[in-house]
Amino acid sequence: MAQRPSESDGSNAVTAEQVCALSVQVLTEGLPLGVDGYRYTDADLYNVLVAAAAQERSINSVGQQLVDAPSANLVRQYLLDRLFEREGLDALEARCNALLVSRLPPGLVERPLRLAIGVTLLPYYGSAGLEPDQLRRGEAKAGTTRFHCYATASVLHAGRRVTLALTFVRADEALLDVLTDLLGRLARLGVRSKRLFLDRAFASVAILRHLDAQPFTSVVALPKRGERLKALLVGRASYRTSYTMRSPEDGELTFPLSVACRYAAGRRGRHGVEHLPFAVVGQPACGLSVRQVADEYRARFGIEAGSRQMNAVRARTTSRDPALRLLLVTVALLLVNLWVWLKASLVTRTPRGARAAARAWLEAAFRLDRFCDLLLEAIKARYQAHTALHYPFSFATPPKL
Repeated sequence: MAQRPSESDGSNAVTAEQVCALSVQVLTEGLPLGVDGYRYTDADLYNVLVAAAAQERSINSVGQQLVDAPSANLVRQYLLDRLFEREGLDALEARCNALLVSRLPPGLVERPLRLAIGVTLLPYYGSAGLEPDQLRRGEAKAGTTRFHCYATASVLHAGRRVTLALTFVRADEALLDVLTDLLGRLARLGVRSKRLFLDRAFASVAILRHLDAQPFTSVVALPKRGERLKALLVGRASYRTSYTMRSPEDGELTFPLSVACRYAAGRRGRHGVEHLPFAVVGQPACGLSVRQVADEYRARFGIEAGSRQMNAVRARTTSRDPALRLLLVTVALLLVNLWVWLKASLVTRTPRGARAAARAWLEAAFRLDRFCDLLLEAIKARYQAHTALHYPFSFATPPKL
């Protein structure tokens, strides 16, 4: 049985200070603010952002939590003056993308990869956005139809998602433009696609026609809408056929359709046979069976799980500023990437004969919540957390709690 490392043994310990220093170092190197005052530096400001992310709290909340850390107003003012106003949203997005790939697991781009592109909608409850085109409309979710929208391109590494590219999706931006932007970013990184998986948001004639001309296979989940498509979703056995999708703006396109059948078995409150339609396009023709298409799509790097991970380390805000919101999303994705990178690095440093056991131990012991715990403990040790609530009035009778 593998021995649990001692926290006092520096030879095989990963400390809270090391984990926090890594995260803050990457942020300060990638997005320098030039803060060098008698009391605070760039690292102090980014410690506040990391603490907010690790706890899913706001910058204001962290400012009230930590004794010696910069105030929330100071953090926001420096970000505004030295990052947002100097950069502009497009330039900031480019630097955020460079930040995401500053630490990647070794060997990640040496061979064609299975990639996934998805859209994340973050609910927005305020009045009009700070910029007229920053809020994207969508189906009602979490009590709103207005969202800040982000698209990401990700790859699987050792069972975990690594985000390689990110873009802010504006209100009326065509998803084909979003797709080509992300594919261009991947190409500039030297990333080659073996198979590309896309969610239902990308099921359109224009996008499928573009993907059909690419030198790799793309699998796109189709929403079960329209009488012609629903008429094909019958039977209890998976099968292949062809389907013609029509659009008033982009004409029509006929493509191979894979329909996978599986038993719902109570998932999401459903029972009986589920039919899962997938458009499979690209060159050369896909050699996977229908079941393999469905299984690979289902395991497409846990896009839904990856979104949950991002939300688990995303600082909260009510700000209307799209630049601040983009930064907070980037910090969240970066922390997940660093967590994956750190685990991969630890395995690489382990003697070959013990690497399988090391991976298993890290999966059990070094979960994302434990990574966040280490971040927070280091920041609290540095800035001290308030341990009392100072009530501004005198008590007639001392409280007995």
